[in-house]
Amino acid sequence: MEKKKESIVLALIALIIGILALILSWVPIVNNLAAILAVVGFVLAIIAIIVNRKNKKTLSIVSLAISIVAFVIVMATQAFYAKTLNDSFKSSENSSKVEKTSGKASVSESKESKKSDSNLLIDSQYKEIADENGADSAVLVADKSYSVTWSDNSWAGLNISVDKVDIIKVSGYKDYSDDEYQGFAVVHYNIDNTQQDVTAYPEQADVSTNTGLQTSGNYEMDHFAGDLMKGTKTSGYAAYPLKELNDVNDIKSLRINFNASYETDNYDDDNSNHTYDFTLNLN
Repeated sequence: MEKKKESIVLALIALIIGILALILSWVPIVNNLAAILAVVGFVLAIIAIIVNRKNKKTLSIVSLAISIVAFVIVMATQAFYAKTLNDSFKSSENSSKVEKTSGKASVSESKESKKSDSNLLIDSQYKEIADENGADSAVLVADKSYSVTWSDNSWAGLNISVDKVDIIKVSGYKDYSDDEYQGFAVVHYNIDNTQQDVTAYPEQADVSTNTGLQTSGNYEMDHFAGDLMKGTKTSGYAAYPLKELNDVNDIKSLRINFNASYETDNYDDDNSNHTYDFTLNLN
């Protein structure tokens, strides 16, 4: 018995949908729609085959095959695109990590380079002159130390002495105020306050040199004086900046002048304020 002609309406719709799904299956993102079309085409093709189970099924089978192929291609292309994107992201992350690592290494190398180039930072005796005043990149060019002997115990039971002076020459020194200096006179003080509370600031002294320079000491290496209570002892370095210094051997003497005082209710006490004015010969 000869089979009847195939009912082609569902099969034709399934074929059109399957072909459309096959075309779109290669396009990224859009192939998500292609997957849906492939499933719809597959379902319609199955229905068409059932409807034509006693008739010819050629078009229905072709529609079914195209829908299956379209769906397989969608799955394959999505897997490929996903892998490509994943590899791309990994490559980007690795590149970013390399750049960050390189950046950290560069910063570290820069810091190490700065430390190795700046003797002011390495030398613990002088580093505060740079660190505390914004001149981290300044370089110690030369220094010369002198042992000196000076002391004064003539006022208010305050015993002050100086036992060491360092003359240092620096390069590239610029502080927070953009003031530039070529050197410093670093003076070591010892203070023993035996009698009463007093105030003294040798760190803020006015200083003049044998080369004709006059400067004020506003560069603390370590805050050691100021308000001194009775019975206390302290010591520390005061750094006096030098605008010009050709050679550390040029400085042969320092004249230092600073004030000290104590509080009193006695208006007739002319001794409550005192000026230290002395010269250190460097030889």
